[in-house]
Amino acid sequence: MHAVEGDPHDIGKNIAAVMTRSAGYEVIDMGRDVPIVDAVAKVKEVKPLFISGTALMTTTMSAFPVIGKMIKDAGLDIPVMGCGGAVNREYANSYDLGIYSEKAPQTPKIADKLLAGKDWKWVRENWDSIVEGE
Repeated sequence: MHAVEGDPHDIGKNIAAVMTRSAGYEVIDMGRDVPIVDAVAKVKEVKPLFISGTALMTTTMSAFPVIGKMIKDAGLDIPVMGCGGAVNREYANSYDLGIYSEKAPQTPKIADKLLAGKDWKWVRENWDSIVEGE
């Protein structure tokens, strides 16, 4: 988890990290204002279940499609979860590998589906039922 490059706002990321850890997941917290290349390098190194980034400012949310493209270009199929006040579901679904978490409590629910073998496309298609707890 990280707050994207240029964005110093990390309260939402911190809450999501706590909730995801509380659900039993290991979370690598990269902090805030994380350069795109650092986020992608960490994905290549660790190959996590997903990478989550937050953007509170519209000027920083453009990092998500770049991260998704770089991960895909590296031959990986790891979801890029877009979160934060600047991001909405439509935007997160517009870029390669993009999935969405509107609120911190949704992140572990989505992680559960990914851990169960569902891919990012399935998560997009079934988002409503996932976040409603079905």
